[in-house]
Amino acid sequence: SMGVHVREIGPDEFDVFADIERRTGERRGFATRGADYFRQFKQAYGADAHFMLAEIHIAEYVADMTAKREALQAKVARLQAKYDERPTTRIERQLGEESRNLAAADKRLAEVEGYAKKGDVLPAAASMFVSHPNEVVYQYSGSLEEYKPFYASALIQYEAMLHLCVEQGVSRYNFYGISGVFDDPNDEGRGVLEFKQGFNGYVEQMVGKFTLPVDKFRFGVSNLAHKLLHR
Repeated sequence: SMGVHVREIGPDEFDVFADIERRTGERRGFATRGADYFRQFKQAYGADAHFMLAEIHIAEYVADMTAKREALQAKVARLQAKYDERPTTRIERQLGEESRNLAAADKRLAEVEGYAKKGDVLPAAASMFVSHPNEVVYQYSGSLEEYKPFYASALIQYEAMLHLCVEQGVSRYNFYGISGVFDDPNDEGRGVLEFKQGFNGYVEQMVGKFTLPVDKFRFGVSNLAHKLLHR
């Protein structure tokens, strides 16, 4: 309803994907990969690697918001007439709520001028997914802060869950990593945690990396050789 559309892109548009990643990394303080890396990734994983881009179509957004504003204006006018005729607490509450909605719609339409100067179709968020027979892994993503009110990242998740999982009969959707800190609102990974929590998933803690020697003598000799070689 906000003019946002999601589509899967190919290597010829990975510069756009990488730019969104870069700008997100600069904002949140994490290292990012360039377009060449994503092209190599696509080449290696082929059809199992999915790069999705969410874009705002300005004309569609303006048309939708204009229609919403007109509907809200009519609703506020009806409620105001009812209140003038017979004021009640219930009507007053409804009038206040719809008036606030109308003000929000006016504000959104006023902001469109600034968006329109940037183009007719604006890239807002991007994500990369990898398909496996038993699950789909959400691996990389980025979004532009100025378009946060459009919820483009959430729409990408919906599209990925629907088209890569539900329609393909894949029952597991892996949101991938979080920091593991749940009780600190100031943790740098808080935003990622809250975004993923919003989809009503559950947390799994993996075992991690470990070494199980199956031949203690050979393992000991191997360790000794590595120590001698790296002195």
